[in-house]
Amino acid sequence: MRSTRGPVGVGLTILFGYFFIAIAFGAGGRAMGLPAVATAGFSVFVFAGASQFMALSLLAQGAGAIAVTLATLVLNLRHLVMSLALRERIHGSRVPRPILAFGITDEVFAATASQPGAIGDTDLLVTELLAYTGWVGGTVVGYLIGGLLPPSLERAMGIALYAMFVALIVPVLRRSPPCLAPALAAGLVNWGLQGLGVPVGISLLVSIPAVAVLFGFSPGWSPE
Repeated sequence: MRSTRGPVGVGLTILFGYFFIAIAFGAGGRAMGLPAVATAGFSVFVFAGASQFMALSLLAQGAGAIAVTLATLVLNLRHLVMSLALRERIHGSRVPRPILAFGITDEVFAATASQPGAIGDTDLLVTELLAYTGWVGGTVVGYLIGGLLPPSLERAMGIALYAMFVALIVPVLRRSPPCLAPALAAGLVNWGLQGLGVPVGISLLVSIPAVAVLFGFSPGWSPE
């Protein structure tokens, strides 16, 4: 990964962001009465911030395990698109590809895809491990101190997940202004679909690849 900060610098940036956001998730799990093992296990085995917050919301509304699992699966299908986008750029054979695929999150993808040239498999693994450590560690800390944080602070930490993603995307848009058009288009399509009552997971799954294909095959558009 070619970056002025390197994989460790990129990973630490995501680690600190994830840590404080995951505190809100851990505190939320405790507030719902989930056992510590279940809350921590959610982050250990799922490792998908937005989907985990959505799952907590669904559980709070009385949704069953099958409904929560399916909703999380649909929302996380966008990771398939992100993994395919990075697949051809990853070089090296020291790290199994399934392990790298597990560590791909929105923020890891945004930070990695914006780097020029090839991506070393060990460099990507370092970034993912740091991000994973921040998320799991923050979840555990959040569960332990749950009840001590004001509700307003917990809600603010949850919103910070999206703020951090925007902060990672902005430098890419500044280097390549034409990319702003598909980004805005995907956001408008997603907003419109949700306004029509389409579930958030399905709307994301439709809007992102649909707009990508539209602009990718448009003869009058180029990311440069």
